[in-house]
Amino acid sequence: MIGRMAPDGDGGNRRGVRSATFRAAAGSWHACADESQACIARGRPVVTAPARPVNDLDDRVVGYLAEDIANPDLANRQRLGKALPMLSRWRATLLRDRLLQEFRGTVQGGPFAGLVGLIEVLEGCHVPKLLGSYERELHDIVERIVAAPYDVVVNIGCAEGYYTVGMARRMPATRILAFDTNPLAQAACRRLAERNGMAGRITIGGTLSGADFARWQGQRVLVVCDIEGAEDALLDPAAYPALDGMDVLVEAHDCFKRGMSDLLVERFRGTHRIEMRRQQFMPFDLPAGMDRSPELDRILALWEWRSGPTPWLFLTAGGGG
Repeated sequence: MIGRMAPDGDGGNRRGVRSATFRAAAGSWHACADESQACIARGRPVVTAPARPVNDLDDRVVGYLAEDIANPDLANRQRLGKALPMLSRWRATLLRDRLLQEFRGTVQGGPFAGLVGLIEVLEGCHVPKLLGSYERELHDIVERIVAAPYDVVVNIGCAEGYYTVGMARRMPATRILAFDTNPLAQAACRRLAERNGMAGRITIGGTLSGADFARWQGQRVLVVCDIEGAEDALLDPAAYPALDGMDVLVEAHDCFKRGMSDLLVERFRGTHRIEMRRQQFMPFDLPAGMDRSPELDRILALWEWRSGPTPWLFLTAGGGG
């Protein structure tokens, strides 16, 4: 689960309703996931979303824009500032629907190329995951991870299972454990595992506590952690010393808690080698055909909907000092 940009600057219920608009637009894809997979298996076109949800999305977005334009408390610059992310999400949603039909839910590139059935995404940016460009700042680290002889991977905050199932496919000798407090995420991760023939390789659970790390002490363990700003509560080797011997790949949500990445660096400095990666625009080879798409669509295809800085830390045990 990753910090995402709200489609507007409102707080409270309005933000929740507007964010839900884009999730609802994907609902017809999620609802017919099993039917779509049956179509894929038979070589038939994927079931497309009915026309009404697309029209409904257009109507709702236009309605939100009209609300903001009519709001006397907003200056024109505020109105425009709220419109830009809203329209960007709208366009990215249409692009997602086209690419789902074209790629049939199969990841096209990156370290998890060939992952099938990525029809549903629990958090925001579906298109970068379909393309395989998602978190491309980490692609070389992921390649090092899948080549390493880990006994166990513990994925905390697994969402729909992009990393969980992707790693299971590429690490056949490794035990894969996935945790997410959201029951919808657990179910989505289980479905993705089934579509990729990995259901027997992955154990999916809910809440993981820091004390649970002791269960895997003495094994070669990788912890993959993406928990929306709660990293400081869980990744504390002073409280949970089993972490001293584990590698950790964590997304530090500085956008939610200022100084989060600095705090984690300080905690692991004495026991781990630390690599930090920050978001940056990186080139990525788009699939054939997208080179003819409008430039704005190509930019939006790589957009990951982040609300602010979320640097990653790769912490390798035994390299501190």
